[in-house]
Amino acid sequence: MIHWKTPDWSLPWPSVLVGFLFLAVPPLVLFGFGVWGTLLPQGLVLLSPLLVAGTLGAGAGIRCEWWELRRVIHEGAVVVDRAHWNLLAVVVGTLCTLAGVAELGLSPIVSASVVGIVTGVVVRSVAVPVYCGAFVGMTSPEVFGSYWLATLAAVLAGVLFTVAHPVFHGLGGKLGTTAFVGVLLVALPTTSTFQSGTIPEGSVVLSVVGITALGASTTFAIHTRSAASPVLASGLVGAVGGIWLPMLFDAQGGLFAAAIYSASFAGMTNPERIPNEWWIGVTGAGVGLVVVHTLPFVGGSGGKLGTIAFGSCLGIHGTLRIVGIFRFARRGYRAPEEETT
Repeated sequence: MIHWKTPDWSLPWPSVLVGFLFLAVPPLVLFGFGVWGTLLPQGLVLLSPLLVAGTLGAGAGIRCEWWELRRVIHEGAVVVDRAHWNLLAVVVGTLCTLAGVAELGLSPIVSASVVGIVTGVVVRSVAVPVYCGAFVGMTSPEVFGSYWLATLAAVLAGVLFTVAHPVFHGLGGKLGTTAFVGVLLVALPTTSTFQSGTIPEGSVVLSVVGITALGASTTFAIHTRSAASPVLASGLVGAVGGIWLPMLFDAQGGLFAAAIYSASFAGMTNPERIPNEWWIGVTGAGVGLVVVHTLPFVGGSGGKLGTIAFGSCLGIHGTLRIVGIFRFARRGYRAPEEETT
């Protein structure tokens, strides 16, 4: 049971375990859909081994994070600061993004990016939960037909944001996965209709992979080599991509914009998780492959792009830890303590 305190929440370890499981499953499911996508008639079956390897890598990353969860269990209850404000911030981020789409006619990518930029500059103390809510607000009207359903999904995402706070720190895409779970918990029991796209030809897939590698590396460089926060860095890359790519590439501009925004979430990763632009670029390339091969599945779900980035980050981080490239120690490694992704 979560004990309400002012201004904190005290989380017993079973609630953290539930949060861990809610975040661990979605990236594996989406990567599984990606493998399925390569086997469809329009898919690129030669890429199946890469996506299978990515799925296994994500599983390895989750297994590595289990050690962090065991530390949380060993230490007992966890106190989360400003939990009630975080919940409110998630709801505000959702409604602001949804209003930008429904009332101002912005694209979901541009609307969420603007929310990220504004909060990353003006109210940095709550920028992370607000940005999490922005991903809920990106959900298509075909999935959420009203502000009420979006608000309910935001509340569920806000609760998950708190109970999963002690785990997966610093891994890009965690916020999007949190939003994705909130959206699915509301959408699946209803008559909501998910969108379905078509996997493009090989040359477009190659372009997407290049764009996502560049987008992830750029986002990572911005927040590690300047005073910008990861939220601000992602918002900047998303806004530029969301505005210019559809203008420059009519037919595939929307796909390119979605892909680079997804990659920007991978770029939000803490360097203690993935060390440099090179590995982040590889992570971004993986994001691109999964984005195109999951187009036929659960389209229009807020947080889907972030969940793809989360799975790719888990895969690279887990691989680096297992093969020892990053020189992690199983018992000595401690994940970043501040939530930034």
